[in-house]
Amino acid sequence: MKNYQYENLNQLMMPMKTVNLIAKINEYKGKQELYKRQAPQILDTLRDVAVIHSTKASNAIEGIIITDSRLKSIMKNDTDLQDRSEGEIAGYRDVLQLIHASFEAIPVRESVILQLHKEMYRYIAIDGGTWKNADNVITETFSDGAKRIRFEPVSAFNTSRAMERVCFELRERMSKQDVEPLILLSVFILDFLSIHPFNDGNGRMARLLTLLLLYQFGFEVGRYISLEKIIEESKEEYYETLRKSSIGWHEGTNDIFPWINYLLGTFVAAYKDLESRVGVIKSQKGGKSQRVHVFIDKKLGYFTKSDIRNACPDVSEATINRVLSELKEQQLIESVGLGRNAKWKKK
Repeated sequence: MKNYQYENLNQLMMPMKTVNLIAKINEYKGKQELYKRQAPQILDTLRDVAVIHSTKASNAIEGIIITDSRLKSIMKNDTDLQDRSEGEIAGYRDVLQLIHASFEAIPVRESVILQLHKEMYRYIAIDGGTWKNADNVITETFSDGAKRIRFEPVSAFNTSRAMERVCFELRERMSKQDVEPLILLSVFILDFLSIHPFNDGNGRMARLLTLLLLYQFGFEVGRYISLEKIIEESKEEYYETLRKSSIGWHEGTNDIFPWINYLLGTFVAAYKDLESRVGVIKSQKGGKSQRVHVFIDKKLGYFTKSDIRNACPDVSEATINRVLSELKEQQLIESVGLGRNAKWKKK
């Protein structure tokens, strides 16, 4: 069976790209408290939106699609669930909210992972919370419908022992603090996905564990920006880097850095998004109207009111409409189309 020795990670020769990504993420981490002091209302709004985006995106990656109206009802927990897809979304919602609220009290050990998996499947007729009972394979489907085996995970017989080992190694390194946290997190998630310990739900559990570990290492960006949404938007790269880093995994000869750099790049993208939404506060003193002006001034090409709302989530619809009307009267912008589908552009 594969030998998991995370203590060797402190001897890694990291590519410069990886070093730079880690430095950038830690730089952003240092700004978190500043954001909390400067923009608490914006962060509150972003947190509510991120939970919805994360639940929708993480399930969409696995082919579980739902309308926005049904999603909103399920997120509010004020509707009866209609089918298996809605049950899976509700389960993900519950585990995600649990991690957001109680990450400090959730140790990463095999029994806890089983419990989280059980909670994720509590609304459907599948027994969650047990390791896979049959060997599984990860396949790749081509455009002509042909399939090939991309990776053979750990056997069902060895899964329990493998999960015990990786969780122990993770906790040891976290306790001794002798491995770069972002490297440790990335390698653990790679190993989790390579073990593929469940019959179903491995990808969603991996993304939940990623968020949990980020919190425990002090990186809070996933509270305000949906990491799952970024992964969904780059899912081809997600699968391709995972494929590259799984070659030779069983023998311990795999190149871990395609996957590590992808995951770290996801964190950087999330922090950049967060900064774009709250960082403007540091230099602008003109209030909410001024922030709408700044967004439009910097925007290239067409934009919509939805774009403005996403960039300035705490600004009211009335304020956005007022600024657009003022700029239109000043002949600085013009509208294309009417109603909800209207777009705007600078003259």
